Amino acid sequence: MTPDGVAVCGKAPGVDGFYLAIGMCGQGFMMGPGVGANMSSVITKGKPVMDPEAFQLLSPTRDFYKSKEKLK
Repeated sequence: MTPDGVAVCGKAPGVDGFYLAIGMCGQGFMMGPGVGANMSSVITKGKPVMDPEAFQLLSPTRDFYKSKEKLK
């Protein structure tokens, strides 16, 4: 689980060809199909299925410590 409580999905910084889809904790079962569809599209087509601005909120390069998890 990330400090901000949000999953990490996207291209890993500094490592070519390595993608992340992690940090979903118990939400992974619920989010799995959507994460899989978006990550496969990012890897094969270079863009997510969902709105790219919304997908960017899951970026591995975001500041995890900017906010705290709200659903505790």
